[in-house]
Amino acid sequence: MASPFLPKQAVKFDGALLQELQGNVSDTIASSLLEDLPPLSGNSVVHDNGCGYGAVTMAIMASEPAEGIRIHATDVNPMFMAQLQAILDKNPSWPVTVDQQDASKLTFEDSTFTHSFTTFVFAGLDDDVGAARHILRTLKPGGTGAVAVWKDMPWHVALENAHHKTRGADEPMAPFLSKSWYRKERLIQVARDAGWGDMDVKFIEKSAWIDLGADLRRWVTIAWSFLATPVGGWKQQDEDRWEEAVDLIVQELQSGSWHKVESGVHKIRMVADVAIVTKQ
Repeated sequence: MASPFLPKQAVKFDGALLQELQGNVSDTIASSLLEDLPPLSGNSVVHDNGCGYGAVTMAIMASEPAEGIRIHATDVNPMFMAQLQAILDKNPSWPVTVDQQDASKLTFEDSTFTHSFTTFVFAGLDDDVGAARHILRTLKPGGTGAVAVWKDMPWHVALENAHHKTRGADEPMAPFLSKSWYRKERLIQVARDAGWGDMDVKFIEKSAWIDLGADLRRWVTIAWSFLATPVGGWKQQDEDRWEEAVDLIVQELQSGSWHKVESGVHKIRMVADVAIVTKQ
């Protein structure tokens, strides 16, 4: 059976390139969130829910938490779990337990956690209401949960525009790009449906700059390779118009107030909406 067509310009998927694509923006948001939640103590039991490569876990450990704290990091993706485990192997004293779990089907007992962080996970869930219910279920009374979703992603808009301009307005959006947006309005509705309505819930915004590296074109090439695979797979026309798509994205990213260059590094400003719930 022949392998699926892949444009010659596309880079092949691997964990290191994924980390380069994500940059440090999730880490920055995670660190900032710690300032808005009840402080961690030696009695804290924390859930890094949908942990990815462990941005929340690493932010907590960088804050030099009190002795006795416990962190449970879970994710459904084995590749992310392997990345985090590799970090933990280098830091064996960290009080972190790693477990592969679906955020919508958590198996922890009721009232387990004092703090629950679910950062940039909901957009990829099939059952976001179920995930919100599990967050509330697994929090201790008086515990606090934070759910973050992206509000402004200029790089995402640039990829969408390149899709339309190089593939046509009628071509279905690339699956990843079509599923990445998760609006605050949806989060509000999900919180209601999950039973958060009687709880103390507030919404805040958090912003951060994602580092795209010194070579913006390299970052865009990785992004287009990983995120823009069209419905039905890559086609010859994608290879033929690859450079045009990359040029369009580079130009758009550099054109707005969301872009800056510091010490030779390109950065894009992103904004997150965060729902914070305190369980009664």
